[in-house]
Amino acid sequence: MDWNLRCVLLGTILMYVHVVQAKVDKSPPTIAVVGAGIGGASLAYYLRKLFGNDVSIDMYEPHHVGGRLATVKVGAAEFTSGGAVLHARNRYMAKFAEELGLKHKKTFPGTTRSALYNGQEFVFTTESASRLLNFAKLLWRYGLDYVRLNKLIERTMTDFENIYSLQDAGNAYSSVEELLHAMGGAKFVNMTQMSTKEGLEEEGFSTRFIDELAMAAIRKIYGQTVDVPFFPGATSLVGTQPGLWTVDGGNKRVPMELINTAKVKLIPGVVHKVTLKNSKDQPKFLLQYRLKDPNDNQMLTEQKEYDIVIVATPLHEGKSNITFTDFPTPLPQIRGRFHRTVETIVQGKLNAEYFGVSDPKDAPTNIMTVNANIPFNSIAIQTPVSIPNDYSPVGPESEDAVWKVASQRPLADSEIRQLFTVVKDRQVVDWLAYPHYTIPGHLGTFVLHNGLYYVNGIEWAASAMEMSVIGGRNVALLSYNWWYGLDAKVDPGKSTKTEL
Repeated sequence: MDWNLRCVLLGTILMYVHVVQAKVDKSPPTIAVVGAGIGGASLAYYLRKLFGNDVSIDMYEPHHVGGRLATVKVGAAEFTSGGAVLHARNRYMAKFAEELGLKHKKTFPGTTRSALYNGQEFVFTTESASRLLNFAKLLWRYGLDYVRLNKLIERTMTDFENIYSLQDAGNAYSSVEELLHAMGGAKFVNMTQMSTKEGLEEEGFSTRFIDELAMAAIRKIYGQTVDVPFFPGATSLVGTQPGLWTVDGGNKRVPMELINTAKVKLIPGVVHKVTLKNSKDQPKFLLQYRLKDPNDNQMLTEQKEYDIVIVATPLHEGKSNITFTDFPTPLPQIRGRFHRTVETIVQGKLNAEYFGVSDPKDAPTNIMTVNANIPFNSIAIQTPVSIPNDYSPVGPESEDAVWKVASQRPLADSEIRQLFTVVKDRQVVDWLAYPHYTIPGHLGTFVLHNGLYYVNGIEWAASAMEMSVIGGRNVALLSYNWWYGLDAKVDPGKSTKTEL
């Protein structure tokens, strides 16, 4: 037998013996998870897979399971609010849907017409019935940029998919930078330090493509411009590709079913303090939380001790008020702020004349904007999260059509009346939905302290459902590797880099 192969086999056997012995000598930990969004739910799922049936997992969520994956009722049906679509190559979300028995929502090919609006006119429109004609129109306006885009996305996705095999092997990464470096080398890290505009220019894309198609994609997904870092910008452009899907009944069903599968104890409390009890041999954490007394509706303060605490909700101003006390040194700084996004869900008739269209039947059903001065980011017709068997899609000329209008601020009644000639119902969701991306980008850590972890740092690379799941699994692996002393599985082949 080859000597190198013998060494590999011996190393594998020794590692296996080490893990078995560690599990014999050490009982499973008690774990607290703060937050029940897709990051927290996937984290809990992987914690259960790693630690087994005996581990105790408490999950704290004062609002609703799903976090930024939600629905809102308009008229007689429910519609998606928040994370809306998934890419065909989002392997984790696709696997969850399959394992949990969740179906893809029914689609209606040929009913969507997209358009790019500059505030005065449509600079580009698609034809709903013909993919070949749409491709020809894209080539006519953007030349080979659209072909170049497909190649860029394919290269990016190929490198991105490295994370799946790395995590399957049990590897974990202490920081977002280390995780990105493992996925795509210095390329992905560098993509967080240059703007999308700069990155696309380096790739040879034209000014027209950047100012129109790239701008529209980023405004629709993140409500920002081509000045965002190239990594989230590329994530937005992935959303322009065919094959997007959503879960029947709403994407929020994924975190709901993951939490059920993980068999967590769900506590409707607001966590406000985490205290380190000792830091010599094995740290313990005292978690304090508030919840309503069901008898007199007053807030009660409770506390509970844990071996591991994992924060799966953003630790940013306006998003969380958790304080961390009695740690020997300051915890890593959580930098940045979140970007305000307002979704106005309107049941009514679009004002086609506002967009220069004489016949409402000819109005686009997916309008994206290419000008940051336009008061809305996008307007798109919606279908219910659950499609009845007798459902048939309605067109833009119908008073029963339901539209989602995305903006950076609440729209005034006068602005809504400009956009719609008839408003039968309206619901407004106003939230801090995504990070406000800046250049240079800053990449945070997953490790706040031994035994104390943070999932949402991954959003500062890009905020997306699949990214949150990757962050959740990474932190589950960090927790497991730390608890059982598997140091070689953390930051394997650690990169040489400068501090961001």
